[in-house]
Formats: sequence, C-alpha cells, structure tokens
Amino acid sequence: MEDDDATTESAVVQCSISSSRAAAADPVADSSSTGYTELEKEVFGRLLEKGIPEVVSDPASFGKQLHRHFQRLPMSYAIDVNVDNAEDVLLHRRILDECADPDKRPVFHVRFLHVHCIPGPVVDSQDNTWGSLTATSSRDVGILHLHEIIVSTMDRPKLLSQLSALLSEVGLNIREAHVFSTSDGFSLHIFVVDGWHTEETDGLLQCLKETAAHNHGAFSGGHIGSSSPSKKNKRS
Repeated sequence: MEDDDATTESAVVQCSISSSRAAAADPVADSSSTGYTELEKEVFGRLLEKGIPEVVSDPASFGKQLHRHFQRLPMSYAIDVNVDNAEDVLLHRRILDECADPDKRPVFHVRFLHVHCIPGPVVDSQDNTWGSLTATSSRDVGILHLHEIIVSTMDRPKLLSQLSALLSEVGLNIREAHVFSTSDGFSLHIFVVDGWHTEETDGLLQCLKETAAHNHGAFSGGHIGSSSPSKKNKRS
C-alpha cells in the first residue's frame, strides 16, 4: 500500500514538473494572466511547432512582440488572419518593423500566389455563323498569374487611391484589397492582383519601386525598401 502511495506521489510530482516546463516553453499558453487572445495563442503555437528560429530561440520575447503586433492593428486584421498561414503574421510584423525606418518607406513585398485559369468564350453549337471555329473557341483557356503585393508606409488620407493608381500604372488589376491602419500611424495594404504575366517577382518588385519613385514620390518617404522571394524569370 505504501509503495502504491509513493508511486502515485511520484507521478503527481512528475506531472507537475512537466506542466511547468510546458508553460515555460509556451508563455502565451496562460492567457488568463497575460491577456493573450485565443488567436494569438494559436498563431504562436503554429509558429512554435514549425520551429521558426526567432520563436524557438526566445519564446517569451517573441510572445510579447506578437501580442504588440495584434494590439496595434484593428480587429479586422485578426478576423482576416488564417492560422493555417501563421507565417503571414510573422511577415506582416517584419514589414511593419522595416517601415519604422523613414529611409525604407514605402516597403514593398511581392510574392507569387498561383495560376488562375479562365475558360474561353463558349459558342452556341446551334449557331453556324462561326462555322468550324465553334469547337476550338469553346476550349480556349485564359491564364492569369496572381500575385500578392504588400505595401507599408505612413498612414494618411487617400493613400489607398494613390496605391491603386500606382498598381494600375504598372498594369495590374486589383482583385482583392485588405487595408489596415495601426494605432501608431502606419498602414498595411495587402493586394491580390493579376496582370503580371509570369511567376517571377523580382521584375515586378523593381517595376513597383521605380514607378513609385518616379511618379508617386509624395508617399515614398525616402528610399524604397523591399522584401521579395527571388525568382529569375522575365515578364512576357
């Protein structure tokens, strides 16, 4: 009987130690004392599981940075966050941090998303006006390369219209636009666009930078910063 009691006590102690270690590794876990939201905890957990170096190296410090990131952005940002793409939150935080340097505004980030296929015109088979073209026209497919463009700079009135004009000048069509203003005066604009006819991002990024510098210097705030995956293709 005494052996059973000793075994039980040992198990309880071991469980307590394990729980303490888990809490130390995940400082965001105890939301009751830290004020972290369920979303922040889930994003933190995903990044920790993926072994992101800056998260694993100092979880407590990163937890505070993540909390500050969500606190400075509106609720609409949290609603838009997809926890399956937790790395996007990390990317947005890095872009806003880079934007704090006046010489790097606006900060651009470009990445290829996917190819979108659009069926060609379907011709009525009863209409003989087009003759033999009917069969081929119904099978034509248009290809759109979708890219994500993130822009961060100082927030101000009419910034969205200025950025929209910039993208249009580059030849891009805006399919989605997500606009967020931070509590400390910065902006985070996330666009999904088509109109760039390859998967490459370097050429598109350079085109955006040059167009912004030449024609939209009013919002450049100095040298234009950039962040983009490297892909070496040419625009068609």
